[in-house]
Amino acid sequence: MTILAPTTAPRPDRRSRTALSVTALLVLAGLVSAAAVVVHRSTGRFWEDLAVYRTAAIAAAGGDGRLYDATHQGADGIVLGFTYPPFAALLLQPLAYVGATTGIGIWSMASVLALAAVVRASLRAAGAGTGAGAVLVGTVAVLPVFPVAGHLQTGQVGLFLMLIVLLDLTGEPDSRWRGLGVGIAAGIKLTPLIFVAYLLCLRRWRAAGVATAGFAATVGLGFGWRPVDSARFWGGGLFDTTRVSGDPRTVLNQSLHGAMARLGDTADVTAVWLPLAVLTALAGLVVAVRCVRAGDQFLGVLACATTGLLVSPVSWHHHWVWCVPALVLLTVRGRQAGDRVAVVAGALLWAGFVASAAWVLIGLRGTDLHFRGLDLLHTNLYVLVGVVALGWLALRPSGGRASLDDTKGWIR
Repeated sequence: MTILAPTTAPRPDRRSRTALSVTALLVLAGLVSAAAVVVHRSTGRFWEDLAVYRTAAIAAAGGDGRLYDATHQGADGIVLGFTYPPFAALLLQPLAYVGATTGIGIWSMASVLALAAVVRASLRAAGAGTGAGAVLVGTVAVLPVFPVAGHLQTGQVGLFLMLIVLLDLTGEPDSRWRGLGVGIAAGIKLTPLIFVAYLLCLRRWRAAGVATAGFAATVGLGFGWRPVDSARFWGGGLFDTTRVSGDPRTVLNQSLHGAMARLGDTADVTAVWLPLAVLTALAGLVVAVRCVRAGDQFLGVLACATTGLLVSPVSWHHHWVWCVPALVLLTVRGRQAGDRVAVVAGALLWAGFVASAAWVLIGLRGTDLHFRGLDLLHTNLYVLVGVVALGWLALRPSGGRASLDDTKGWIR
């Protein structure tokens, strides 16, 4: 007699769960993209940075010497011009051949997928699993934080640049191409150049050389493609900050420069800000190097990124998308070590970054340039978080140095 075992419903295997999570992630990206298109067609607002990119792409496609004359007037009447190197306009050329609505849809979907890739790279760098389910949960969790939501709302490029830098500096330690991503990212937007200084401070000469060569190649491509525009940009146009922001006191400028302008309620703080920015840059790079020497490369990259955000003359709220890998790191390390303080700190930071969306209401009130009392704490939240984070890293025990054998592959 054959005894039949009771049948049970088969449990979904790992491959099925992965496929389901990937499908859910693609659906999420599609929904965000569709929502962006609907909002744009209904209101005609938002995605103004993307509109500037598209305007620049069209101008560059029309002939040499026009790139930095083209401007876009936003819904609030502010006239915006293109502020990136010509190489960036070269990469943005596809936007010249699609309509605004199509461009918004494609850009928004690509931004969500880049965000998911950042979450995955951060999980891997933090020493956690990188399953599709974890990536999906992480992506959904960080979508509401204001740097990410603001990035999607303006159609910014920061998520893509952060992804390039993360993959470069936390990838294979013995790659001969280490530094190339940094150089390319800096060729698109100058702010990642601080990572070249970071590599030099670590005495990673080869990686710094590769980064410098990559950056120089982007400059050369720009000159070969648009020599007049390139000469204009590199001949002094890159210092024209009035094309970025007319007044540094705006609450959305979360840099030391913006914080000092708000504290003094004056737009002219260069004499005080410049030496403070230099000291902060030096101190921040020392902290970043200290993290790496203690064996924590991921934390070193985040410390360097935070330093760059603080010392830049203008760091918009959406530039602080570097909070995403920081939140992932806090959560993962806190859970791995059973450190409830780290987990709670991550949750509080997440809540603070979500709540900072209230800055939009400040702008709508028309009082985003004059602050008093406790408003100064609220309107300088990101700067305070960055300063406290670097201060804590500077004061904490190093936890011992990584051995030469642990780091020599990365140094090559």
